[in-house]
Amino acid sequence: MSTILLLLFVNFLLKIFKFTNLYCTIINSKGAPMKILRELRKQKSKTQAQMGAMLGISQQAYATYENGVANPPVDILNKMAEYFGVSVDYLLGRDTIPAYRNTYPLEPYIKLPVFGEIRAGTPINMEQGETGEWEYADASYGDGQHFMLRVNGNSMSPTIPDGSMAIIRVQNYAEPKQVVAFAMDGDYATLKRYYPQSDGSILLRGDNPEADSYLITKDQIQNGDAHILGIVRSYKVNL
Repeated sequence: MSTILLLLFVNFLLKIFKFTNLYCTIINSKGAPMKILRELRKQKSKTQAQMGAMLGISQQAYATYENGVANPPVDILNKMAEYFGVSVDYLLGRDTIPAYRNTYPLEPYIKLPVFGEIRAGTPINMEQGETGEWEYADASYGDGQHFMLRVNGNSMSPTIPDGSMAIIRVQNYAEPKQVVAFAMDGDYATLKRYYPQSDGSILLRGDNPEADSYLITKDQIQNGDAHILGIVRSYKVNL
């Protein structure tokens, strides 16, 4: 009986050792995989907030992994490896070869219509019709509710750079601080961050501290002179 108990105890210790070994590997790799993680994210043209949403965590939590402040748990490591198409060893800096699971794109792509140009600065006249141009985007935007606008101006820099292609989801509402495509006075539109006010007005503000802000009155909104065209889901930059 004592022999069986001894064997069970040894087996238990071996399991603890294996888990501890993996945990120590992650801890000892602290900082090393973070640069790799940042590079992989930029290759995907994803923001930290988008990565956090995809992983089911906050943007702040994801940022701690890139900055080397905290270590991702094993389940998050596996999710990231699956998304980027690399091995966990590559993320941990234990392997210099990515070991991609296949040589094909990891995500299918679709083409979105380009509906003209929008100003990230002073509102300009926007042509709200298809230009005949199409741009490739992740297939997740292929629900028929997304289109693209070419960004002109730097009021949303560095979040959305001048010349990039903003991917817009068509909807007439937004959450506070979301970036919106906002139409006013007919055909004039601008790209700004959305701040609803307690008196029913809306403050539109750029991320660039030198950019102008605009206050949309409650009357303008009720009269239909100003409204949200859609929210910015992502953007892409063509090199």
